[in-house]
Amino acid sequence: MLKHSFSLSIVAAALLLAGCGDDKTSSTNPDFNAEVQALLERDTKIDFTLQGKNQSVPVPTFLLMNPNDGTLNLPTGSDSTLSNPRAAMNTMDGWSTTMPLVFDFKGAGLADGSVSGGVYLVKLTESLTGENPRPEKVLTLGSDFNAITSAATDTLTILPTSDLAPSSEYIVVITDEMMDANGNPVGTSTSYASLKSTNKDFTGTALEKPATVIKGVEKLAKAAGANSPIVYSTWFSTQSVGDSLNYTKLATAAGFDAGSLAAVWKAGANPNNADLSDAYNIDITGTQDYQTALNGDAQFTQYFDPNDENIKAKVIGAFNLNGVNLADVQVSTGTIKLPYYLETDSNWNSQPFESATPSLAKVLNALQDPEQKATIAAQLTGAGVDVAVLTGNDKSQIVNELFKLAGVTLTKADGSQLGPERIITRYSPVPQIKSVQEVPFLLFTPAKVDSTTKLTVYQHGIGSAKENAYFFAPNFTNAGQAVMAIDLPLHGQRSLDAERSANVDVTAYLNLNNLAVARDNVRQSALDVMGVRAGLTRTQLMGGFAGTPLATISSFTTSAPRLLGHSLGGIVGTTGFAAANRDNADAGVGPYYDFSALSVANSGGQIANLLLGSDSFGPLIKHSVAFKGSAAYQTFAGNNCTLDNSAENNVICYKTFEANGSESAQAEVNGVVQQFNYAAQTLLDTVDPYTNATFIDGSTTPIYMQQVDGDDTVPNDVAYTVPGVVDNFAGSEPLARKFLGKVPSEAVDTGSPVQAGSSSFVTFKGDNASHSTFIFPQSEAVAEQAVHAEMIGQAVEFGAAGSLNAGNIDSSVVN
Repeated sequence: MLKHSFSLSIVAAALLLAGCGDDKTSSTNPDFNAEVQALLERDTKIDFTLQGKNQSVPVPTFLLMNPNDGTLNLPTGSDSTLSNPRAAMNTMDGWSTTMPLVFDFKGAGLADGSVSGGVYLVKLTESLTGENPRPEKVLTLGSDFNAITSAATDTLTILPTSDLAPSSEYIVVITDEMMDANGNPVGTSTSYASLKSTNKDFTGTALEKPATVIKGVEKLAKAAGANSPIVYSTWFSTQSVGDSLNYTKLATAAGFDAGSLAAVWKAGANPNNADLSDAYNIDITGTQDYQTALNGDAQFTQYFDPNDENIKAKVIGAFNLNGVNLADVQVSTGTIKLPYYLETDSNWNSQPFESATPSLAKVLNALQDPEQKATIAAQLTGAGVDVAVLTGNDKSQIVNELFKLAGVTLTKADGSQLGPERIITRYSPVPQIKSVQEVPFLLFTPAKVDSTTKLTVYQHGIGSAKENAYFFAPNFTNAGQAVMAIDLPLHGQRSLDAERSANVDVTAYLNLNNLAVARDNVRQSALDVMGVRAGLTRTQLMGGFAGTPLATISSFTTSAPRLLGHSLGGIVGTTGFAAANRDNADAGVGPYYDFSALSVANSGGQIANLLLGSDSFGPLIKHSVAFKGSAAYQTFAGNNCTLDNSAENNVICYKTFEANGSESAQAEVNGVVQQFNYAAQTLLDTVDPYTNATFIDGSTTPIYMQQVDGDDTVPNDVAYTVPGVVDNFAGSEPLARKFLGKVPSEAVDTGSPVQAGSSSFVTFKGDNASHSTFIFPQSEAVAEQAVHAEMIGQAVEFGAAGSLNAGNIDSSVVN
């Protein structure tokens, strides 16, 4: 059975809480009043124990957060390396905004069903340690969130119907209005009773702060309407979403204003002394006609036709057959120099982003410490920081002061470094630049480029390469549009070598062994999308497009490019789009970063659940996770599988286990996978398209989404299944609902034409289409050819107008 709480036996000493009871109350305790004593005598109680061999704390909770830097502080046992998912979770500046809240009970047990009362989720105006925290919003049970109990696991699961607000404070409260399996009210534990007790004095002990917090939470709970006796409550902080992307954008723009990124990324912020002088410069080195370029492209040969010598001729023939004049298509090659925040040496898959600055949280804490204040303040002043501004309330000004600390090392009074960990959080959001990569690109342009030509930045999917744009880019150029494509990190020409390549092994990018690096592969990808956008304006302003096909294109400062992503390209594209366009009016960086429209093909959100729910990737990931974490699965695999580490045989192994594994082994594996999933999504929330879509207004930003009904790679909708409810944020449709407010039955607005600025979500019938049909038909069937043509046709139309004309859609291929 999956345990939804964490043992405290290996937490820091401050949490090894003595004197809090071991939950063996069998007689009246003078420390508790009659009401609390009654809660202790209930048949079913919350599983919250701070002393004894069965210590456990439900998550999320403030008890497992580091008050010095705002990161999670989960027990990691003897393995504190980032290969331990719990240790990786400790790089996050708060709890997940999308994962369920799960609370274990013990005793007589719980029944299956929906809870109608006694569960409260409240958003606060500020931290419980702030000046005057108050309930900002009392979320409504049954509307804003569901509460479900399970008899099989004796758990209460809280499922918000939308993601929680990032960088925010919440309290969760359970009262004895909630009933157990026998219809009796639930009770509390001795540990919780001790913390809430008014008869116990914890002054000067490790329990002083937890007891103060719990009393504060209960006071706020009553203000929010929880009037029945409280059996459990806690306070927790949610993590930031997209802050690192947004502030890296702002730091980059500050570097542009100063004439070089080196003005911001100084000293230790650029530890390998990378040449930053021409970062974001686009260099177009050659242009050919389409057929010459395709026939001579070794990368296309490597990734798309090793077993089909005629594929290039087929592609050319298909365009000719469909009336696309390839003679008018130009293909340019070159490089864009983009900062790379990850490692490329032996630690390429073990070292995540490192912050360029000390943690603001630690700096502010040091300034409150009488022993450190003078020492730290003097160093801040020496670095040109205005301490008064840094400690003020003007967020934009605080960030500008924080940028001054890039590359600066602060030392405490004893000579030790303040915050050597350099973890990326909302308090230290800008990463160190480890190198500058010359990233190859393909640029497809019509023979005539002028001020009316629209440019679309395209991003491919996992395991593919930028060269897949050859399959559809001429459709755009034939309509007078341009397409620019780069490889994702660790893909195509950006593979580190023949083995360290997602084209050879997708886990090179997914990195199941180090979730912090997996998260930062996504973060790097989004920053690359933003980097291409910035590079277009920067190069144009410097006259870098003179004598190239882009010489006469309209100014990118006033005619912003579009963004198109397929599969993973749509995932990182959505996140990059959100960060690129976020807060630009206030920051004044729009000319460098604004995109004018977003197209997303066969992509979705809540990445961890999406991947586990994918027929293409789920079994491979589950095999890897189970083989590492489950002895029962290791035994089964050793007895029944070919263990040659090939993806094909690993998938076969897991599917064999699903069909034939014992019930106990299945339960063990499910627990391991669920724990991995919780950790993975906690890390990914900050860069996830679902959470970042909060910063995209689908009512004002033109957005086009398409999906294939029954897509087995990126599912339409992945169920997080709890008895009595199916609620999730994973897949294409939840993402569409998030920023479009549309579901497939409302795919395209009626009327002709759809007004510019409106957005559309189109579902293609799955009978004659698959996940990759958008790129090129996966068969020679005429029916799939027709679906591909409609998919690309819609994307081209949207690329031109920023909208779809509903009257042009071929209704025979869409739902």
